[in-house]
Amino acid sequence: MKFTNFRIIRLRRKDLEELKEAGQKKDLEVVGMLYADEDVSPELVRETISSTRIYGGILGKSEVRAALLDVSTI
Repeated sequence: MKFTNFRIIRLRRKDLEELKEAGQKKDLEVVGMLYADEDVSPELVRETISSTRIYGGILGKSEVRAALLDVSTI
């Protein structure tokens, strides 16, 4: 039996800034929807997200969507 979990992931500037301050980067794997808040910048995405696999949609500013796709592993 196989289960698929559809999720909505929200990228908040505060969370990404905490990652940056801690010197950490995260990998994102999303089946569903990735939503980036309006105050998330492409630079912050590049500084805090090491790779992405997104099976679904991305909502956010076009520059942020492009930054997420730039770090995409697929």
